[in-house]
Amino acid sequence: MKKKYILAAAIGAIPLVLGHSLFNYVHQRGSSSLKSHPPQFAANNSALVAMRKFQRLPQTTWSLMSGDGLRLVAYLTRNPQNRGTVLLIHGFGVDHHAMDKFAAVFYQLGYNILQPDNRAAGASAGRYSSYGYQEKKDVLLWLQRLQADRQLQVPIILMGASLGAATVLQSLTLSLPVAVKGVIADSSYTSAQEIMQYNIHRQTGLPSKGLTHLLSLWSRFKVQASYRQISPLASVRGQHPPLLLICGQADVTVPAWMSQALFEAASAPKMLVRFTTGSHIRSLEADPTAYRALIKQFVAHLSSFE
Repeated sequence: MKKKYILAAAIGAIPLVLGHSLFNYVHQRGSSSLKSHPPQFAANNSALVAMRKFQRLPQTTWSLMSGDGLRLVAYLTRNPQNRGTVLLIHGFGVDHHAMDKFAAVFYQLGYNILQPDNRAAGASAGRYSSYGYQEKKDVLLWLQRLQADRQLQVPIILMGASLGAATVLQSLTLSLPVAVKGVIADSSYTSAQEIMQYNIHRQTGLPSKGLTHLLSLWSRFKVQASYRQISPLASVRGQHPPLLLICGQADVTVPAWMSQALFEAASAPKMLVRFTTGSHIRSLEADPTAYRALIKQFVAHLSSFE
């Protein structure tokens, strides 16, 4: 009888062990679980040329403490034109350098650039990503830090890519400073629930609902949020600054239909632009001229929304 209890307990523990292992794979620092296989672009691609030029500019390192006691680090690039400031939030499994190519676009338009390393990434502390749930609070702290620097001009623009896009959208549920005049989300998912179900099935071919439920339970325990709580889709329904959603039609990591769903759910003012040949957060490289023109047009019209 005792052996039966032990066997039953061992069998019952299998889902918990599996869920914990899978949670570590898709949440912990340095994971490659959601990384895509991006197309290769020529070294003379104008977006990459501009990025390398931006990377040679001097930067200042900032740091602050998160609400849950993590030391977070960011890098400020000041622009002598000082036309405003952009806060750039990167995606999963990378650090702030993943946003250098976007930073170059804004720098050419005269903006200062602040690029944090997300919690559990780069020089910032932390073990787990929460797919934007805790990170959105970090965004608010960086915005407050920007406002404390009187030398940095407004407006402030928020931009994120992939998980970073989902993060800035979730930050819309917070009391953002009035200086935030625009939000740009490139390749955001609709919710942790949907992106996990989609990618588990895409990568393994296995039924994903049960595994996603296990992951959500561990997420609630480890990062204090279930997957249903991690929802950019719910976050865009309220009042927010002008919103630009960008996606690549060739994206297989975060499919374009998610940006469409976000657009349909969002309140106005809003705009959705699809890049036909764009893969996951590679629309800028796919069509640098059109992408830069889009960003320039969006920021130029922000004052007209006030």
